[in-house]
Amino acid sequence: ITAKKDSNLLNLLVDFFQGTSTTKLKKMIMYGCISYNGAVVKSLEMIIKKGEFVEYKKYTGGAKIAKQKTDLPVIYEDRNLIVINKSCGVKFISNVSYKGQTICSIVKSYLKRKYNNQETVFPICRVEDAESGLCVLARDKRSADFLSKNWHTTEKRYLAIVQNDLSQTSTKFNNHPLQSIVGKDGEEIPRTISLQYKKIEELCLYNEKLHLLEVIQTEGSVSDCRDFFAEIGNPIIADLGKSDLKYRNNFMKLCLTELKLRNPETKQNINLAIEPPRGFKTINL
Repeated sequence: ITAKKDSNLLNLLVDFFQGTSTTKLKKMIMYGCISYNGAVVKSLEMIIKKGEFVEYKKYTGGAKIAKQKTDLPVIYEDRNLIVINKSCGVKFISNVSYKGQTICSIVKSYLKRKYNNQETVFPICRVEDAESGLCVLARDKRSADFLSKNWHTTEKRYLAIVQNDLSQTSTKFNNHPLQSIVGKDGEEIPRTISLQYKKIEELCLYNEKLHLLEVIQTEGSVSDCRDFFAEIGNPIIADLGKSDLKYRNNFMKLCLTELKLRNPETKQNINLAIEPPRGFKTINL
């Protein structure tokens, strides 16, 4: 099924299977009938670019396929890694005092049901509870080492809403220095970031103007991205400790919407994209 325009997965199926109910199309996705670049995709929001295609395998029923059914928004899955669309407020990794479900625990349960054995996953990057968007987990230690080693230079595309007037509506920073962090041994660790941003919309909230940005980052982590905007005087909305406290009733207005990864085994490029969460541009006071 080839996309004639940029479209999320559900809308692509709606256009192709005309007359089929939305409920049935959602079940096709949920039961793993759709694959992209040979990998199963289970997220309605995944973006299929114009000219790209997905493959459809007819659902035949049976206990094995039923076990794979999940509401977990799987964007991409192969034998080396799994990419999830994380919602705002969902914890990524548990800590000592937390006993609830996390992205990692849900993924482990899903893989265990699917393959009937104990599965281990390795988080590739730290994701804050309030952040949303793509997050990557490796399914074996070798893949985890490869992805972690290359994560700092993986191209990441975000949507972000920031405070205060921008000095420039679009600009590019290469190897921009950030404030150093202190390591475990007390030694300062220097940091740099490379990114470019572009204002795509101005949001008016009462007497304040906020800015919706598209950010393409080619070096650094998500925490580097957050620190960068705080340091230039445009903190991301609801980034606690950096933005105004009046926005504390919001989830962080930062969403990782696109990733360009290299497959740990084949070394082929994997390009993934999703839509931002509903209500992303809604700001609560």
